[in-house]
Amino acid sequence: MNLSYCAGLLFLAVLASEDIRRKEISVYKVIFSAGLSILYRIFSGQFLWQEIMWGLIPGILLILLAFCTRENIGYGDGAAIMVLGLWTGGWFTLAVLWVGIMMAGVFGVFCLIRKKKEPIPFIPFLLLGMEAALYYA
Repeated sequence: MNLSYCAGLLFLAVLASEDIRRKEISVYKVIFSAGLSILYRIFSGQFLWQEIMWGLIPGILLILLAFCTRENIGYGDGAAIMVLGLWTGGWFTLAVLWVGIMMAGVFGVFCLIRKKKEPIPFIPFLLLGMEAALYYA
């Protein structure tokens, strides 16, 4: 596992604890991590505009989904996926997002059965999705 995957995992871990406690994430932490990812790519010689753009696509799609669902999925989740895409690349981020959505869906079914109607923080599921994707990668 290279440094960019470790940084992405740390990024999600920090945001997951915040999302669980407050049901929101810090814009400053997202921007700081985005800047660090760009600097990392520049100094490691991995800075290609095409890869940057492909890394942003999953997050952009999630932000559009947040807009269409009137923020049932938050804009912060989309921003976090965009930054994760900067760290790890688009295809890996799509895998993380897919696994995270599946896990959140299973959890959502349990919440429906127990008749709980509180918002579910999504970043912890992304963290679990990344751990699963790293395990199987």
